[in-house]
Amino acid sequence: MTKRVGLFGGSFDPIHFGHLNLALSLMERQNLDEVLFCPAHTSPLKKGEPPRASKEDRLKMVGLAIEEIKGFSVLDFEIKKPPPSFTIDTVRFLLSKGKIDLHLILGEDSLRDLAKWKEIEELLRLAPPFVGSRVSELSALSPALMSLVEEGVIRTPVIEISSTEIRARLGKGLFCGHLVPAKVLQHINKNFLYTHEA
Repeated sequence: MTKRVGLFGGSFDPIHFGHLNLALSLMERQNLDEVLFCPAHTSPLKKGEPPRASKEDRLKMVGLAIEEIKGFSVLDFEIKKPPPSFTIDTVRFLLSKGKIDLHLILGEDSLRDLAKWKEIEELLRLAPPFVGSRVSELSALSPALMSLVEEGVIRTPVIEISSTEIRARLGKGLFCGHLVPAKVLQHINKNFLYTHEA
């Protein structure tokens, strides 16, 4: 039987409950066998804003956040490669490892810049996306991209959390236990991450 796998990429700087909710909702709704969380080394679309936490810390935080959730795994493929990170390269790597039914996991905010992704039409054919959405942002896409995306838009409860907001709160010493898993918060505090964000 072919394994159904979701690929969830991002900076995860830091990972938060919004990420976990999106991945879990789409995993359950689409009967995925596994979700691979793949922290990017550096996003090509954020070259001017590299991640605040190191690649090692972000990889560690993802691992801590998902370690007790069945079916969730960490993929370090992009972290180990020189930047920038292109999703199409990760998808080709995964597909070369064996026959899987691979799907991108996207939040609706990803749709705004989707047209700028490397080899986007080929990427969406190789790994048809599942988009967790409360309000569709499909109007931002060209007709060609819309046809490749709209079938995978799934109405899901969306938890509005911003990594930027979390970093700012941490920099001000504000409570963040309602936004970030406890083990991740412990790692952040122990290693003094994001302490100069304010």
